[in-house]
Amino acid sequence: MSEEIVHIVNDSFGLQSTESDLIQRLADKINELILHDFNRLISILYRADISEKKLNEVLEQNTNEDAGKLIASIFIERQLQKIRSRQENRRDKNDIDEEERW
Repeated sequence: MSEEIVHIVNDSFGLQSTESDLIQRLADKINELILHDFNRLISILYRADISEKKLNEVLEQNTNEDAGKLIASIFIERQLQKIRSRQENRRDKNDIDEEERW
């Protein structure tokens, strides 16, 4: 896990986690939001571009698991995908000859 992920999670959920306690603190916060501010959780997941279909599938397939941990894993996985995508796009732009850039 990277510092960037820790920063994104902390910003998104108002946490002050370290890399070592990130998943547990995020899961705890998500469980709190499920119980007390579900609309805020939905808003955060929407802004993070979490697939509702994937979220439902994971929750349905793991009914005996902690929903907070499952959602935390999905959230972190999506953030990693976005980071990788940005890095790949940055590299692609650097591969373009200077004369061909806009």
